[in-house]
Amino acid sequence: MSTSQSVTGIQVENVAFPPTVKPPGSTKTLFLGGAGERGLEIQGKFIKFTAIGVYLEGNAVECLATKWKGKSDEELTESVEFFKDIVTGAFEKFIRVTMILPLTGQQYSEKVAENCVAIWKSLGLYTDEEAKAIEKFVDVFKNENFPLGSSILFTISAEGSLTIGFSKDSSVPEVGTAVIENKLLANSVLESIIGKAGVSPAAKQSLASRLPALFNDSTNQIALMGNESSSSFMSFRPIHMLPSVAAIQVENVTFPSTVKPPGSTKTLFLGGAGERGLEIQGKFIKFTAIGVYLEDNAVECLGVKWKGKSTEELAESIEFFRDIVTGAFEKFIRVTMILPLTGQQYSEKVAENCVAIWKSLGLYTDEEAKAIEKFVEVFKNENFPPGSSILFTISAEGSLTIGFSKDSSVPESGTAVIDNKLLANSVLESIIGKGGVSPAAKQSLASRLPELFNGATVNGKTESE
Repeated sequence: MSTSQSVTGIQVENVAFPPTVKPPGSTKTLFLGGAGERGLEIQGKFIKFTAIGVYLEGNAVECLATKWKGKSDEELTESVEFFKDIVTGAFEKFIRVTMILPLTGQQYSEKVAENCVAIWKSLGLYTDEEAKAIEKFVDVFKNENFPLGSSILFTISAEGSLTIGFSKDSSVPEVGTAVIENKLLANSVLESIIGKAGVSPAAKQSLASRLPALFNDSTNQIALMGNESSSSFMSFRPIHMLPSVAAIQVENVTFPSTVKPPGSTKTLFLGGAGERGLEIQGKFIKFTAIGVYLEDNAVECLGVKWKGKSTEELAESIEFFRDIVTGAFEKFIRVTMILPLTGQQYSEKVAENCVAIWKSLGLYTDEEAKAIEKFVEVFKNENFPPGSSILFTISAEGSLTIGFSKDSSVPESGTAVIDNKLLANSVLESIIGKGGVSPAAKQSLASRLPELFNGATVNGKTESE
């Protein structure tokens, strides 16, 4: 196997961060994404307090590259969303905070706790569950002291649990001191370092300068060099290898196993499909058939967190479908009419639901109002007889391409593009989210994707709903 981009170690002051590490409480080896110091300007002099290394699971490269490949170091450094995607990505992370100046556990934990609670309260996220997590966090550090060269170690699982460990030297223990099952706290620890107001601009700059080379690695193999043998690799499934999945028949509507969406250069696979309908006078009336297609790297991005879960567990998990909606991969939705519908009926109902939800969450701004206005305008003169389709392509960045088809064909380009991530996500959320209009499509996704997470072919050649 030939080597491509190598991941090297980083020296921050007298602290060496090796290119790979096996974090406490983990079975995986992670690579060094970036590292830098945390410090403050005091009386005209920059004083460094800690050196911080941020390690990522191998599949983070593919998950992030879908959205961020081709961006420059400068663009990534200035992007709040880029670092947010690292923080919230469905892959394992490890943070090593090594002391350049001594620190007590109480000083460290109380400052972190104070910042977290203030932010969570301002966002309305501070509940009894968070209060208990913060209490446990402070308690873990209560009797700890950190002399020069000692480290605080944080392992954040793909599911969002936080393992806390300590080291008096450069070694990394196999197990941690404590585990806190609170995703908000786990994410906040990393957010406090590389987020919008992160304490280590140097670590952010390091991540932004090192990751683009990995995103652009054409063979998708990262050679982990330095303290590791040159034969040690992290390999990823090739980006253009589509999963083997079956087509699905919903009533008289066939959803093929793959499709190239309007406005896209990619071929997506069929994640799942089902009908939308209502119980009317004791009879279930089907109005539309809906197919949800995903970019191939969705399998790896989702599989890290959801592999091993049963169909029943996934079908009942709000978070699983939320991860599909917000995942940094392309999606395509085909809504095909079983009964006729006017464009005005469809768009006004979608718009009404979106605006009501956004207003309740405090997310309805002038930008969203303009996006909704454009959405309704696109549908104004459209009519959809049985067999015709509404087509939505959602890019990894969150733009929404809208297209129409009078038969089973899919046009190369769309009718309109709306650059509003909240609207784009809401279209898919309305179908497979908590109050999604197609439980059948949700069930289909939940039953088909586990086989792909495990590397199996899904249901032979054709699957009927």
